[in-house]
Amino acid sequence: MTWIEVRAEEDGVSVAVEDRLSVPEFGRSVLDAAGALLTWPDIAGPGAVATGVPPGTALSDAREGAAASGAAPFGGPRPDLLPDALVESAPEAQTWLWAVYGAGAARAVAACASGRAHALRVAAEPGALARDLHRLATGHWASRWWPASHLDGVPALDADLLGLELAALTHRCQQVWDPDADPAADLVLEHRAGVRPLLDLWHARPGAVSDVLRSVRAVADDAGLDVDGLAGPDDPGGRGGSGPAGWTAPAGGAVPRRPGALPQDHALAAGGAAGPPPGARVMGRGTGTNDWCRYPPGFVDASEDAVTWTAFAHGSRRAVLVEAVAGEVRPAPGVRPVAEVRVGATAPVRVRCERAGDAWTALVDTALPDTAAPSPDVQVVLPGFDPGPQDPARARRTREGLRALARRRLAAAGGATGPDGAGAGEGFGPAPFLAEIVAAHTEEDF
Repeated sequence: MTWIEVRAEEDGVSVAVEDRLSVPEFGRSVLDAAGALLTWPDIAGPGAVATGVPPGTALSDAREGAAASGAAPFGGPRPDLLPDALVESAPEAQTWLWAVYGAGAARAVAACASGRAHALRVAAEPGALARDLHRLATGHWASRWWPASHLDGVPALDADLLGLELAALTHRCQQVWDPDADPAADLVLEHRAGVRPLLDLWHARPGAVSDVLRSVRAVADDAGLDVDGLAGPDDPGGRGGSGPAGWTAPAGGAVPRRPGALPQDHALAAGGAAGPPPGARVMGRGTGTNDWCRYPPGFVDASEDAVTWTAFAHGSRRAVLVEAVAGEVRPAPGVRPVAEVRVGATAPVRVRCERAGDAWTALVDTALPDTAAPSPDVQVVLPGFDPGPQDPARARRTREGLRALARRRLAAAGGATGPDGAGAGEGFGPAPFLAEIVAAHTEEDF
């Protein structure tokens, strides 16, 4: 049984799932609902970091069935299915509270908001809307924090294809949003470039994609958006439609394969042209901390080993060369991360990075011991975005759990047929997204 704690607060009414831990920002998902802010404090689910379940681990039919229905393995709804919420306007939130948490939680929020109660504990009774919202939250997490890594072999997701599926899900969950807002239309407008890959998939597997395509078209029609390509298929969900002029459907109904990247597109920092000056004495090498919170997503490869350092002496000079494998995002001109190097208890020294091929590099002059092997604390950050260092052990456990989650989701996507082709299984959450299915069929060359 999953229990919900409802409590009156100074700024509203809090709704929290009992006995659930929170993780750093990159492991959470947040949605802005009518009258409330919804937060999934651990998108990977309970125990995902600690269990260390290897990718491809088989589950019993009973446990798979329970997970697919949104239930915990031994009865009751899965705790990770439900968000926590801060309800700022109980009347507005009542339009969806009962459909997400159950009627008991909705009544408890009304009682705490009116002052008839201060704190109540009720059993969760989530409906289908809770599962749709959890899937939407997972998709928004993936759109922001997916741990794409050339070093770890985790392919990036097609942001526009994912964005259109999130628009379809947002439309499906329209009961939750402010009636004066249309977040689904905003997503369609932002990710209109995903129409072509969505049509590619529709021609390959119409049964798996038709609901998404139909919802995207409905959103565009309702909002009066003119999106090129959406009017192409006359019969979404059928097999008689045709794509845009000059378009050729993939043969055999296979998932369209995204072209593999060329080897030169993945030049790694190791072995690059940058290095200590000629005649320098290398004092030590190591791996820095790749803290995802300290720079925008995609600036640096998500691998734990993406940030490396080389300490050297050259005459009286002591310096650290910092190299970080660049991610898939290319920042705007003038926007560059900085290398932060701290030695012992001294204040950190920061130097702006330069882009060299597919690596960020910086040469940081700092004091290093002559009598012991150096062990600097090295990180890459973006000033202005950086919230400061996280608890290192906690943040690393969360990163490891999210990488494992991504691998399990890709393994599941490799055998999925579409949004409803695989149930939400323990260890990888909601069914794979179309962008994950395409990524799972992408062949990368290194």
